[in-house]
Amino acid sequence: MSTFLSELQSARPCLIVSIPGNHADMAQAAEAAGADAIKLHINVTHHATGITFGTLEQERAALEKIFAAVKIPVGLVPGEDLAISPETVNAIAAMGFTFIDGYAHTLPGWLRGGKMDYWAAINPTYTINEIKHLADLPWVDVIEAAIIPADAYGQLLSIRDLARYRELHQILTKPFVVPSQRRLRVEDVPGLLAVGAKNIMIGAVVTGMEVAGIKTLTRAFRRAMDA
Repeated sequence: MSTFLSELQSARPCLIVSIPGNHADMAQAAEAAGADAIKLHINVTHHATGITFGTLEQERAALEKIFAAVKIPVGLVPGEDLAISPETVNAIAAMGFTFIDGYAHTLPGWLRGGKMDYWAAINPTYTINEIKHLADLPWVDVIEAAIIPADAYGQLLSIRDLARYRELHQILTKPFVVPSQRRLRVEDVPGLLAVGAKNIMIGAVVTGMEVAGIKTLTRAFRRAMDA
């Protein structure tokens, strides 16, 4: 178990920032503003931004600059290809990534154990029973609650959303993370914390695409989560 996984399991709210590009200045801005961890991407076109990230080797130089620039844990979305190889996963671990994050239906069945934590994301099609069984797998450490339909990205958080996160809080024995598929606002933080959604991951829908926005919004969420 990583130290960061212990933090996700603790009572203290954790703030993760999914930066909209593999850029060291963005990572530094998130860390300086109070992020507990950052998440990067390779081998995927990001839905919310439209940015296409290259392979591990294509992104390696940028990723190494980020590791040199920050001290907080760094996670990685390795793509949406079930054919990811053990060699690639070993290379990701060797670089120093703390966790791998991907939709459960895009993570290969052999992926378990090792030096990293494994986050399994769910989407709106997953049933409650599937989610329960997914969380029961001993090699799944964290559930990412990506339960908002793609056509609703960027809309405001609703009370119904809070009820769905509350349901996850009640059925899961492992930590879960709420990504900002909705255009979360600082004012939403008390409601999220009240329903047990204490681990929040903000991305481009909240921060925008610029360094200044990442720094400003990360700091604002950090203050709200610590209030």
